[in-house]
Amino acid sequence: MKLLITGGCSFSECISTHIDTWPRHLSRHLPDYQHISTAIGSMGNGLISRRVIAEVAQYIKNTKDILVGIMWSGPDRHEIYSSEPLFHKNEDGWMINPVPVRDDISPNWHIINHHWQNHVAVNYYKKYWDETLHTIYTLEHILRTQWFLKAYQIPYFMCLFTDEVLPQYRIQTRETKHLYDLIDFDNFLPVSSELSWCQQNRWQFVDPVDHHPTTPQHLAFTDQVIIPFLQNKKIIEV
Repeated sequence: MKLLITGGCSFSECISTHIDTWPRHLSRHLPDYQHISTAIGSMGNGLISRRVIAEVAQYIKNTKDILVGIMWSGPDRHEIYSSEPLFHKNEDGWMINPVPVRDDISPNWHIINHHWQNHVAVNYYKKYWDETLHTIYTLEHILRTQWFLKAYQIPYFMCLFTDEVLPQYRIQTRETKHLYDLIDFDNFLPVSSELSWCQQNRWQFVDPVDHHPTTPQHLAFTDQVIIPFLQNKKIIEV
């Protein structure tokens, strides 16, 4: 059994029916692979890492024929673990919230974003948000995932959803540079981010404020960036 396991935020989710993101296009290019998506819109990098690792961990005892693709999200997105519900309901109307680290585990992770108005998000970003700290978290999430996949010799590729994930002014500080320098960028796609690639290629977004890639943009990104990268790395056949 061959597996394609993908993770990310709204740029990578495969829940919505109105759009085909890059993982769907990639899975169509790899018909011999069973595709498992762990992505959820607005999810932060902690949960992106944990959900990918938890999914891979289910299968590594039975197969090493796994390909992992991850698109990292914004450091300003976070999650809180609680065995007790933190929301009376999914107050911000999100697609899934709270979420499980894996579908057969209780949904104890609560996604929060800086612009959400539920009491947990408002209190967290008012009292605990720190840009440097959450940049450190993001770098640690990337490194943990990288080291895990390398330890089990799982081929993988990574990318950023926008350039704001790791801007230079945040990663060149004394608190973060040593972590940034440990990232193996040989396994990153040769673009700064999917959004910037779309912009550089003068794609028109459906919503000029939203700036989410469309189905044709995701298809072009898959055909012109992801697949050539995997072929050059000899992860898939030409």
